[in-house]
Amino acid sequence: MLTRFFILGLLFVSLEQVLSQITKPSDAPKPLTPNESLKQVRLPQGFRLELVASEPLIRQPSGVCWDAEGNLFVSELHGYNREGQYDIEDLNKTGKLDRVVRRISANENATRRAELEQTGTVKKMIDENNDGKIDRISLWADNLPACFGICPARDGIIAVCSPDIIFLADRDKDGKAEIREKLFTGFKVGIIERRMNSPQWGPDNWIYIDGGQGGRITGPNLNKPINLPSTAFRIKPDGSAIEAVSGHTSTYGFTFNKDGDRIVISTGTPGIQVAPLPWRYLSRNRDIAVRASRRNAANYNTTFPTSEPHPWRTKRAADPGFGKYYRDRYGSAESIPNGYFTSACSPLIYMDDALPGLNDQILACAPAQNFVHRAEVKRDGVLLNIRRLNVKTKIEFLTSRDIWFHPIHLSIGPEGAIYIADFYREIIEDYSAIPRYLQQQYGLDDGRDHGRLWRLTHNNIAKTKSKKLASLNEIELSQEIFSPRYWRRQTARRLLIERNESKQFNTLSSLKKLTLKSKGTAETVNALYTLEGINQLDEKILSHALKHPKPGVRRHALRLSENHLDNFQPEYSNILGLVNDPSPLVRLQLALTLGEIDDIKSINTMAELARLHLEDTWLDGAILSSLGNRPIQMLKVLLKSEAKKTTKAQALIPKLCAAIGSRKDSKEVSDLISLVSQLKDYRLQVECLKGLRNQFKSTEYLGIRDSEKNFLTKKSTTGKIEIRNIAIDLIRLLKLESANDRQKRIGKAIKQLSNLQNSTPQRLAAINSLTNEKDITIASSLLAAYSSATPSIRSAILEGVFSRKEYFPSIIEAIEKKQVPAAAMNAVQRTSLLQTDSILAKRADKIFKQIQPKMETIEPFIKALSAKRDIAKGRISFIKNCSTCHKAHGTGFTLGPDLTSEFRRAEETIVQDILAPSSKIVGGYETYVIEVNDGRILSGVLANESGSSLVLSLPDGKQLDVLRKDIKSLKSLDVSLMPESLGISLKPEEVANIIAWLQQPPTSQMLFEDNPKILEWLTEGKGNATLDNIEKISGLTSLKITPPQRYSNKIPNWSFKIRENPNPGEFRYLRLAWKAPNAKGVMLEIANNGKWPDPNSANGRYFSGENTSDWQAKQLKQLLPKEWTIEIADLWKDCGNITITGIAPTALGGPAWFDQIELYRTKPNK
Repeated sequence: MLTRFFILGLLFVSLEQVLSQITKPSDAPKPLTPNESLKQVRLPQGFRLELVASEPLIRQPSGVCWDAEGNLFVSELHGYNREGQYDIEDLNKTGKLDRVVRRISANENATRRAELEQTGTVKKMIDENNDGKIDRISLWADNLPACFGICPARDGIIAVCSPDIIFLADRDKDGKAEIREKLFTGFKVGIIERRMNSPQWGPDNWIYIDGGQGGRITGPNLNKPINLPSTAFRIKPDGSAIEAVSGHTSTYGFTFNKDGDRIVISTGTPGIQVAPLPWRYLSRNRDIAVRASRRNAANYNTTFPTSEPHPWRTKRAADPGFGKYYRDRYGSAESIPNGYFTSACSPLIYMDDALPGLNDQILACAPAQNFVHRAEVKRDGVLLNIRRLNVKTKIEFLTSRDIWFHPIHLSIGPEGAIYIADFYREIIEDYSAIPRYLQQQYGLDDGRDHGRLWRLTHNNIAKTKSKKLASLNEIELSQEIFSPRYWRRQTARRLLIERNESKQFNTLSSLKKLTLKSKGTAETVNALYTLEGINQLDEKILSHALKHPKPGVRRHALRLSENHLDNFQPEYSNILGLVNDPSPLVRLQLALTLGEIDDIKSINTMAELARLHLEDTWLDGAILSSLGNRPIQMLKVLLKSEAKKTTKAQALIPKLCAAIGSRKDSKEVSDLISLVSQLKDYRLQVECLKGLRNQFKSTEYLGIRDSEKNFLTKKSTTGKIEIRNIAIDLIRLLKLESANDRQKRIGKAIKQLSNLQNSTPQRLAAINSLTNEKDITIASSLLAAYSSATPSIRSAILEGVFSRKEYFPSIIEAIEKKQVPAAAMNAVQRTSLLQTDSILAKRADKIFKQIQPKMETIEPFIKALSAKRDIAKGRISFIKNCSTCHKAHGTGFTLGPDLTSEFRRAEETIVQDILAPSSKIVGGYETYVIEVNDGRILSGVLANESGSSLVLSLPDGKQLDVLRKDIKSLKSLDVSLMPESLGISLKPEEVANIIAWLQQPPTSQMLFEDNPKILEWLTEGKGNATLDNIEKISGLTSLKITPPQRYSNKIPNWSFKIRENPNPGEFRYLRLAWKAPNAKGVMLEIANNGKWPDPNSANGRYFSGENTSDWQAKQLKQLLPKEWTIEIADLWKDCGNITITGIAPTALGGPAWFDQIELYRTKPNK
């Protein structure tokens, strides 16, 4: 009997184990052998793919490079997606599938376990019979941190392995790198796929690296630690220097073109152009904020793979919950199984001619869809545009039907072939994008022991010489500088420079002669930097290069001339003469180079550039970066010119005034006001004084001259309203008023704040004027008004008192006296008090411990989710409590995540996020706190960095430029700007109502606000479209159109129905903002079902100002919108039932800006 029970017990245990097992679906794709995989590849005629190496010799390759002997090295990245795998292995033990609709990361325990396996390896490939296929490997270096790329240097290899950059060398030739030198360390280590990557030699003798998250960088050859921001960077191969570089994404890879432009990439597009404003130039002018920028160079994001999508993608799209979640949050491109770029990486511009037809074209990997993309790169002035070779042919360059084929890295080999690192495995996507129940079934790391390296070649590939360049002498290497083979000329340059560093050699006259005869851009630029690297670049060669027929050569000749300016004194004629160069590329570089010439001639030339060419993209930023301490000189030159000659340059003038104000020099400010007093143009007077005023955030005494003080005093009493208000502000901010007048003004402002009869705008204006003052007594007055203030006034009061550290004691005292509730503070404000000096911090800690929420607090909120809810009240509560930082259904501001789609999640999770907002910060929304030299404390989300400034995103859609020179301290906080008191100030039913409103169908549809994809969508037209991060009505950017227009009648996923009584998902009204200060008019045209309106009908076209086109259109305003103007149109009344599929923003007679183009179901407010 006992035996029977024992056997029965075993059966029950076995049955329980079977029931708890989660098996892999039968539709999971299987790995193929290399030969089988090769049969699944499709290429254009003549091209072919060859296997170089595969498992077990290599696994999970992340990069390749060759040393000067032609030896091939491969880096490997291990541990990808392991944290997700460990997480679901634990979950699978429950036997239950997690179908909750959300996107989450692995738990902490799984993450810690995975970190132990996230390692890197470098292997040397050995081809014993020279048949092009690897026979064995030498394990050159292992147990490295996760390795994201390698490049050759100093007879060794540099490996990028966050948190380190490591130099490896095998000096004893035993097949292993016994030298492991940390050149740099201290880089931040984030999630594995977002780390620094892709080291490669730039054209200028530096090694460039992207994907960095910044850090405090040290190294044995650095003179001092370097605080590196979160941007790309470049290094010297001996570890002696590291510098930030403009332009950065967190996606793997970047490339250069022959002109030296850098193209980075993001997962949704095949290429992003980095603005050619190098960081080192932008950091020269500490007095003006010039934002680093980049632009999507491609006008499409559709793809044409030949493989079927992995089954998890198809099942996610078909899942009602997850399908909607991903469509709402990420759009069609990320939610449908395939057909759009979702994993683009590793761009490569092919600067070789060995493979026919590829020269100067761009390739990019799409590992999730198993193909390599190919496109043309066309130049339009300084802009680079990526275009498909044939838009009618729906085919990719290299495709595979093998779902395990995942190309992630491209590199040009010694013979001119393209080597493709294949991260061969089942699933390569970020595991968090896969619903957990599908993770549980398919697994996440099948194939982690696989990996392949392929060679893309051609039947007619050009023949090449021996790979062994290390044995060539200097004369032979000089000839290789001009080789048509990319790898040979790059390697020859590196070898000559490295040899010269160890032992200087005689003048290479043959190299100089060949340079003077060179015609091509890539070869000539390579020669110029070789001569610079071996200290043999002279005036004769530079002067010749400055007149070279290729704009790219002239550009680099200008850059190199900066190290040889003594040779061009005193006239600098060869340099300054390029002011009339026909190429915008050269003119832009001239503007940057002029900043290195400390001579009035450079100011005059910059002024001439501004007068003639300021409409050139990025030229204004280049000029401003070059002014340094000379903005007043530039302003004098421009203002003393004839008015008609300065028309184009007028947009620069307010920025010059801002730079002068930033310098806080009393003589320069006096000179500026004197110049303004002599102007006859009232509008120009206003713009100049406004630019000056905007740089003074706090009162600061400047002893300006009496005559200029009298001018401001006169304007403050007798001027027109606009200039009068600015003059009053300047008198106050520059402390030009008497002490008695100041006390009267402050007293009046305090009364204005305290008077409950005053309107909210009046009281807010009073707070604003008070917070500009540096006076500790003002803090007490502000806090005393808190108890009788409305919510918006209270928020402004707290923002004001937390704006200065010296006010913190008054805040603590007010909380202790119950003047202000401790629960009103958001997490940033709490943290600021807790991290101040020890005595105050102890008092703050005691206060905040008393109001910590209890665990049982959440229960009433969860219970309220089951009760009846009021959607209308939910909207009101959202506007009141959430809209200053979040946007949903077109309401609010996008400081934090847009909640329209963020809230397609489990409602209990939403409640927890509201009650504990700092428990999980969405990536990209971390809070930064900046202490400024004038005592102010600023906090917000870091939106942008450049060499001269930071950009903080603030509540209410505002952005603030902060000059680096003004920053006393900067730190990141793991807390949210969202108030932590919502659990106290919001009732459970209010939270439930907010969630109910958020989950309603949208009442508006944003067509454009900040989205860079607009540049991809507007594929046609002779005009030019760019994103402008300076001129905007709100948010990050506006759309700038230069005449005549950019348009598309069929924008992907646009199909917006216009109806008289719109149902959910349908609309009636159009709302947009536009301005065109120097144009004749501005117009927007709407496509209906792919067709433009009849030219003889006004329906579907709207304009303001003068209609200089040949089309009929409805005039919204007779006056030209010289400032931002919001317009609303009743589309159904004007056009009837239509379906909007495209738009054509149009500039009439001058540039125009567009922002916040949006559709509404009901008539919106302006």
